[in-house]
Amino acid sequence: MLQTWTIEITEPHSGELGEAILHEDHLFAMEEYTYEAGHKMEVAVHDTHDDHWHIFTDFDSGHRFKIPPTKYRRLG
Repeated sequence: MLQTWTIEITEPHSGELGEAILHEDHLFAMEEYTYEAGHKMEVAVHDTHDDHWHIFTDFDSGHRFKIPPTKYRRLG
């Protein structure tokens, strides 16, 4: 069952779309994304077990992204 959370970005975070997809051909379409501190979003939770990266999908954009757990806080 897929969990959904509301999170708030606590530090600016940027990365490349595709880097959070767990298969070998994820490099075919990289596009940069940026979230500013204070940005709140509802996300689908994919993986929060790694100490360095948590993986979510932003419901607004549909983008899957990875973020260090130190750069966001769970609101609900």
